[in-house]
Amino acid sequence: MERSKVALGQTSTYGQACTQCYKAKCRCVRIQNGDKCERCLRLKKICEPSESVRKHNVQATEESGTRIARLEDKMESLLTAMQSFIGSPGDPGPSANVLQPLQPLQHPQPINGGSFFTTLAFSDTSTFATDSAPTLSPNPNPFFPSHHYSLSLSAPSSNEADEHINFFRSRMLPSFPFLNFTPYMTSWHLREYKPFLFQAILTVTTFSTQERLFQVEELKRLLFTSALLKVESNIDLLLGLLTYLAWSTDAFLGRADLISRLMMLAISLVYDLRLFKPSSPDVQLMMAITTQGESDETSQSPTDETPYGLLERQRAVLACFILSSNISSHLGRQDAIRWTPQMEEALRVISITEACAADALFVSQVRLQLLKQRADDVRQQDETNYARSGAPPAAASAPRILYLKALRRQLHELRSSFPPDLQQIDILNTHAQYVELYINQLAYTISHNSLPLDLSGRKGDDGILLGFERLECLWQSVENIKSWLDNFYRIPAPKLVGQPFHFWSQMILSITLLKYLSTLKDPNWDCQAVRNTVHLISTMDCLLQKLDLSSKEPELQCNDHLLKFLSKLLSRCRVWAEARWNMASQIQEPCRNPNTDTISQPHHIPDLDQMVWMQSMDLGDDQWFEDVLGMPATFY
Repeated sequence: MERSKVALGQTSTYGQACTQCYKAKCRCVRIQNGDKCERCLRLKKICEPSESVRKHNVQATEESGTRIARLEDKMESLLTAMQSFIGSPGDPGPSANVLQPLQPLQHPQPINGGSFFTTLAFSDTSTFATDSAPTLSPNPNPFFPSHHYSLSLSAPSSNEADEHINFFRSRMLPSFPFLNFTPYMTSWHLREYKPFLFQAILTVTTFSTQERLFQVEELKRLLFTSALLKVESNIDLLLGLLTYLAWSTDAFLGRADLISRLMMLAISLVYDLRLFKPSSPDVQLMMAITTQGESDETSQSPTDETPYGLLERQRAVLACFILSSNISSHLGRQDAIRWTPQMEEALRVISITEACAADALFVSQVRLQLLKQRADDVRQQDETNYARSGAPPAAASAPRILYLKALRRQLHELRSSFPPDLQQIDILNTHAQYVELYINQLAYTISHNSLPLDLSGRKGDDGILLGFERLECLWQSVENIKSWLDNFYRIPAPKLVGQPFHFWSQMILSITLLKYLSTLKDPNWDCQAVRNTVHLISTMDCLLQKLDLSSKEPELQCNDHLLKFLSKLLSRCRVWAEARWNMASQIQEPCRNPNTDTISQPHHIPDLDQMVWMQSMDLGDDQWFEDVLGMPATFY
C-alpha cells in the first residue's frame, strides 16, 4: 500500500510510519528524496511502508505522540548543544572525532529490529546519534571492536550475581588462585568497591560465546571510561584485567589482538601502581613537587596500606608475570614482564604469611612459570641472534645442554616440594610436566632445517656427547607428553569447566609436539616407538571423549562454548593426521591404490608445527581450518 505524502523533515502521523520505525517504536522522519526515512538510512535498513493502516484511539495516540515529540525535541536540542560545545572554536570542525553517547546498561531500552551497542568508538565521520539507540561508527577503533548484534543486557539480580560469584570462587579460582576471595567479598561488595572486577567475573562465568560477547562489550566500556577517559590506575582495573585475561577465550576465537593489547594495558597498570618496582627517591621527590603531594590519591586507596591490600597487590603483580609469560609464548607478540628482586620478595612474603589456603598452590605456579620463562629467554635470544646474523641457532650446544640440565634439576627439586595433600595437585602436575617439556625443547628445534641426530660420539667443548644428549631430550619430551596426558585424564570432568586459558594452551602445544615427535624424519629416531608409547590418533580420541563428558555439565548447555570449539579442533586434526599418514604410506607403497577421500585432494597438507597458526587461531571459522590444514571444510 502506498504511503500517504508526508512533509519532508516532519514526523509521520500514526499508521504511516515505516515498518522498521513502527517495530522499534521510533519517530519516522522522511528525508529529502522521499524514498526513505532518516532512521532507516542511518541504520542501513530497508525502509518499507506499513502493511496496513493501524487503528487506534486517535485522541489518546495524538496526545502521547505529542508528549513524545516534545521530549525528543528537547533531547535533540540538548545533544545539539553538547555537540556545538565540543565543536567550539579551535576544533577542526564537523569532521572532528566526537564521542557517541552511551546507553546505560542498568536501564536498557529494548529495541526490535535495531541495534544496541555498548562500546565507544571514534571515527572521522562520527556524530551524535539522535535516535533512541547509538549506532556504530563506520571506522571503529580496532582496540574496541564492536559487533553487529542487538543487546538487551541488564544488570543481573542479586541472586544471579551471587551465583556467578560463587561459581567463580568454587570452580574457577582454585585452578589459578591469584585472588583471596574472603567471605565478605559478595556480589554487593564487588559492585560497590570493585565494579570492574565484578564485570570481569560476570564475563568469564558466561560460557556461551555469543552471550559472552555482550558482557565483553560492557567490560570494554568500563575499561575505556576508567583507563582512557578518566585516566585512572587502580587495583580494581588491574584485577579485572587479569581475571579476564586468565579465563579469556579470545586467543582461540580469532581475537588474539585484543588479548595482546589488554595484556600490555595490564603491564602498564603494574608500572603505574609501582608494583613492578618502587620509584627511586629522586622520582618520588619530583612527583611530590609537581603534583603537590597528590600523586597517589588517584591510584591508591586506604585499603592498599592494610596487610590484605599489600598481599592483594603482590599477588596481582605475580599473576601478571604468569599471564604475560604464557601469552608471550602462546602468541609471540610481546615479551613477558621482567622478573625483579621485588617480585622475588613478594613471592617470599606470600609463602611465609600463608594468609590464604590456596597460596601454596599459587606460589608453586609462580615458581614453575619462572623456570619456564628462563627457558623461553634462551629461545628468544636465539631468535634475536638469528634475526641479526641469519645463522640458525645451535640447539645442542654444550652450554645450552648444561643450562638445560640445571633448569631440569631445579624443576625436579621444586616438584619434590609439592605438598602431596594439595587439593589441586593434578593441575599442578600437568603444569610441571609442561614446563619440563618446554625446557627439553632447548635441545632441539621444530623445523625442517634442524640437524639430524649425530650419534657418532662427537663431543662438545665440555666433553658432552651432544647427539646423545639431544636424543635423550627428544625421548624425555615423549615421556613428558605422556605424563601430561595421564594427569589430564585424572582431572574430573566438572573441574575442566573452570580451567584458565593457559591450561588449554598447554594441551594444544603438547599435541603439536606429539605430532612432531611422531613423524620426525631422522634415521636415528624411532617414530614407531613414539606411537607405541603415545599414539597420536588414540590420544586425540581420548581427549575428545573427555571434552565431550565435560560438555555435559549444566553450565555448558550451549553449542558455542570453548570446549565445543576445542573438540572441533581435535576432530579435524585427527582427520588431518590420518590423511597425513596415509599420504606417507602412499609414498612408501606406490603400487597401492590411492584413497580418493584423502590422497587425491589437490591441496598441500602442511605441517602444523611449521606454521604460525596459533597466532591466527579462530576455531569458530571454517575458513581458518581450511587455510591451516590445507583441506576444504567439505572434506571433514
